[in-house]
Amino acid sequence: MPEFHTTTYRVSYADTDRMDRVYYANYFVIAERARTEFLRDVGHAYKDIEASGCLFPVRNCHARYRGYAVYDDLLECRSHIGAMRHATLTFVTDIRRAGSDASLVVATVELACVGENGKPRVIPEALRDALVPYLAEA
Repeated sequence: MPEFHTTTYRVSYADTDRMDRVYYANYFVIAERARTEFLRDVGHAYKDIEASGCLFPVRNCHARYRGYAVYDDLLECRSHIGAMRHATLTFVTDIRRAGSDASLVVATVELACVGENGKPRVIPEALRDALVPYLAEA
């Protein structure tokens, strides 16, 4: 079982639609915030990763919607690494109301590791090492 990184997020009015629910695409923004904090907390702030010449554009993303959040909900984002290959990294973020066991959305985002020239490159070893405890696959 992998470790999970947990962060919280309070739903703002700007996150919601006319029905007072979080707009479906905004779950990817929330997942990105969780991913950014995850990387920072394991010692690899994204701005430092970019400064080293390593970029992580999104290759693929998917969301499984099971419920919805509303304005002012406090959300808990539990993230882990679904897969890590030579030049790809998949983050899985389970978004739920804080204190609840019920998932609202599970967002899966696959990132490609590329250099500033846009060509694939191997994920830096220090980053790989920092993420191994959160890796779901053997």
